[in-house]
Amino acid sequence: MELNRNANVNYSTNPNNFFNLPFTGICSFMKTEICPRLDELKEGYDIAILGMPFDIAASARSGARFGPRGVREASTINCDGLYGMYDPVRDAYFLDKGEKIIDCGDVDVSPCGYEQAFENCTAAVRKILEKKAVPVVIGGDHSITIPVIRAFSDFEDICVIQFDAHLDWTKSYGEFIYSHSSPMRRASEMKHVGKMMQIGLRGLGSSGRSDFEEARAYGSLLVSAKEVHEKGVDKIARMIPDAKNYYITVDIDGLDPSICPGTGSPQPGGLLYQQVSDLIEAVVKKGNVVGFDLAEVAPAYDPCGQTSLYAAQIILDFICFYTKNR
Repeated sequence: MELNRNANVNYSTNPNNFFNLPFTGICSFMKTEICPRLDELKEGYDIAILGMPFDIAASARSGARFGPRGVREASTINCDGLYGMYDPVRDAYFLDKGEKIIDCGDVDVSPCGYEQAFENCTAAVRKILEKKAVPVVIGGDHSITIPVIRAFSDFEDICVIQFDAHLDWTKSYGEFIYSHSSPMRRASEMKHVGKMMQIGLRGLGSSGRSDFEEARAYGSLLVSAKEVHEKGVDKIARMIPDAKNYYITVDIDGLDPSICPGTGSPQPGGLLYQQVSDLIEAVVKKGNVVGFDLAEVAPAYDPCGQTSLYAAQIILDFICFYTKNR
């Protein structure tokens, strides 16, 4: 086995004594290289992982602050992917051309407020963008998408593709306008954000009729989970809007709770893993993806850990599709 210099374990100079098993080393994403000080991040990386362990903005069950840690631990099962991996379904190899992934650790967050946490998150993502890597952010509740997308203010015409059970177009909870129910409305207020496509919508009472009407008036394309099931992925993929740039955000509750129960606001009737993966691939093939986040994994509600496993796989899928396409 060829030595992988990106692995975060101590390795022998003898290749026959190097195994890099999932349960050794530090739980960075896929056990890849670590750079927790962004001031030391260098250019040359394709993907930079960043955790945003923040869930103060959750209106239901908390616990997503442990999402980055849970997803990273689950991702170690794929640490062999750092050597390149073969997909028997697509009959293709991924991560076999010297692609470089680095884990930049977590955003430092306040225990009782959002201002400092959001400011730190935006600054961290901007530093990653300055080094020409694509940021992949692991939440945290879905409010984390707000400070992440803020960091892309130097980009133009970003189409946001959202996978979610919920519309996330709430104006506010009282005077608080940055809850996990508001990221898409807040994104729509940013000048660099253009069209949107929101996929997987369902659930009684998650948003009022006026929220849906205002989202449509803004120009967002709303696709229910039922529509995905009935029409199929190919037809939904052909609906992806044209744009200069794309940003993908995945709320894990967009997937059905039968496979992803570890989340704060589960809703029956959700998307299946393959549907989400195939649609992410379609977005990557459609145009230039500038960023990605995955939110709302709350490991405490899933003692089997399968939610974290699915989340890690979805992130890995995006990384594979993006690097292969580029």
